[in-house]
Amino acid sequence: MNAVTVLRGFRVSVATLDAFLEANGIVETLGAPRYFHKHPDDDPVSVLLYNKIVKAGGPEDKNKFRVVTPLRRGVDLSRVAYVTYAWLCVYAHLELNLEQQLPEEIPKGFEALREGILSFAKEEPLDINKIPNEGKMGTYMVFTGDPYGTYFPQEMEDRTKTPQHCDVCHMTFDNRREAFALRQEHRIEVHGSKEGLGPLPEL
Repeated sequence: MNAVTVLRGFRVSVATLDAFLEANGIVETLGAPRYFHKHPDDDPVSVLLYNKIVKAGGPEDKNKFRVVTPLRRGVDLSRVAYVTYAWLCVYAHLELNLEQQLPEEIPKGFEALREGILSFAKEEPLDINKIPNEGKMGTYMVFTGDPYGTYFPQEMEDRTKTPQHCDVCHMTFDNRREAFALRQEHRIEVHGSKEGLGPLPEL
């Protein structure tokens, strides 16, 4: 499942990012997005970013810091990546309150991380791998997926679990394969719901 990621952070060329990762013992990305179901604990890049932030006196919130890389089917892998200090994924649709969901205030230690990553950029004036505005801070929207960088939100994962409960009358559905579908059929037939068997989530 694909997603759009809205983030605050900075843009960096994949060549510069990969040089930074290799210097820290992590395999280069080559522009391919990475997604780990148990982010950030299973993501060595996020762990590295977090450790450097904490070492610089920054916040101990390991969910904030990650690399987001755009990807679309039918074209080459991206030359650009984004390093975040705040981010959220949009699965279908979502009302945004940037001040609450993506605070603009840059956390302590993030600027030191930014400077450390950018120090791996080549100094050659005609480096063809360097992107325009490398290191620029901002608010960005990035499409990730196809087939890397997929996003499977918790609400969708919860639909695969049993038991399922009707939120109107609290009836329970235990069928292992069809619990959510039976729940939805019940809500349609008994309570008049019009949302269908696979309602589009607002997230």
